[in-house]
Amino acid sequence: MLFNTSIGLFLDLYELTMAQVYFEKNLFGKATFSLSIRNRPKNRPFFLFAGLDPFLKLLKNFKFNESDLEYLESLKIFKPFFLDYLKNFSFKGSIRCLPEGTIFFENEPICEVESDLISAQIIETLIINTLHIETLIATKALLCVKSAKGIPIFDFSARRTHGIDSSLHVARASYIAGFSGTSNVLAGKLWNIPVVGTMAHSFVEVFPSEEEAFKAFSETYPDRAILLIDTYDTIGAAQKIVKLKNFFEENKISLKGVRIDSGDLAEFSKKVRKILDKGNLKEVQIFLSGSLDEKEIKKLLKAKVPVSGFGVGTRMGVSEDAPYFEMGYKLVEYEGKPCFKLSPKKELLPGSKNLYRIWDEKDQFLFDLITLKNEPVDLSSYPKSTNLLKLVYEEDKILYQESLEDIRARVKEELKRKYKRHIKISKTIKELYRDLKRKFLYSK
Repeated sequence: MLFNTSIGLFLDLYELTMAQVYFEKNLFGKATFSLSIRNRPKNRPFFLFAGLDPFLKLLKNFKFNESDLEYLESLKIFKPFFLDYLKNFSFKGSIRCLPEGTIFFENEPICEVESDLISAQIIETLIINTLHIETLIATKALLCVKSAKGIPIFDFSARRTHGIDSSLHVARASYIAGFSGTSNVLAGKLWNIPVVGTMAHSFVEVFPSEEEAFKAFSETYPDRAILLIDTYDTIGAAQKIVKLKNFFEENKISLKGVRIDSGDLAEFSKKVRKILDKGNLKEVQIFLSGSLDEKEIKKLLKAKVPVSGFGVGTRMGVSEDAPYFEMGYKLVEYEGKPCFKLSPKKELLPGSKNLYRIWDEKDQFLFDLITLKNEPVDLSSYPKSTNLLKLVYEEDKILYQESLEDIRARVKEELKRKYKRHIKISKTIKELYRDLKRKFLYSK
């Protein structure tokens, strides 16, 4: 994550080509862009918002340095006066957004950017890219957490995520969702996420025998050793662990657990548990990994496996069953006038908006209400309500700051509520949409 590096060129070219026209035509009016997800995959009951803090920090460094401008000049499509404008560019608008760790649904405004037209336009790629990846992963990770029913889960995905930055976003987003730690050491350093790690099959293969591999590892880590036992013969390795019991005791080694990474995890874990218990190693825990996600975890727990923790990797790290969301960043207001689009399957509600969440007297979710930003709304008849869009950035100042622990606590509270999509749209927005639609479709 290039928080301390100029990232002005992280955009799509059309954002700059449009911006040059805006500049040339003196179109610097106040614009509002709204971020939302159009459709929700069937295997996602809701979305979990994440990625705001990384986005805001990147936004602070969204500037064009000398080499950036030299590159743009070399493209032969940008005029000197526009490049001079970019030389001093920094985003100075305002942003309202959901707090991280908030559950939301499709077609809801999750972030609204208000600034001059050029500034709001050219951060499009940055905002979608950063908020998309963490929201995508946090949503998938939360499903894993729910399926695990309190059993710790750890992020093992770094080796197969799509690039270094992606792996960091995955570690952060999964921790927000409730994972207990990550194997990603850099993520641990950046955000103080607990880091975990055992051994690979290559470690076992290096030694003349499994027993020697187990001895070497446990001697070095006498208080935290977790031994991988499926390199050759899972059942045979478990039996070897029992035979090493005296070795562990003599060397004051407190073996923490064994890990199974392949094969029929339900069958192996049950057999291994019996072997360990019979060998008076009842305190040794069993950890399972290998192609796991919420569906596989649910199956394992339904089979009543004796498991103390899960290592979840690739399927979560790339959100295998829903690898992207239809997240869009669209103009909804310019110079005080509502804007919208009628593109097939991409219709957009006009105007700057607020998003209110309504709860009942038992703090259970009732519905979300979308209104115009300046629309008077009477919520006094509801037990509890709040406007979910909070001011997080103004001028060049970041106003949002939450620890990961606070965000994780919010997620836990969210899970106590029975969220099921129920969205209401204010009468004012409906009438505005109808009038604009009539104007653009039927006016001569």
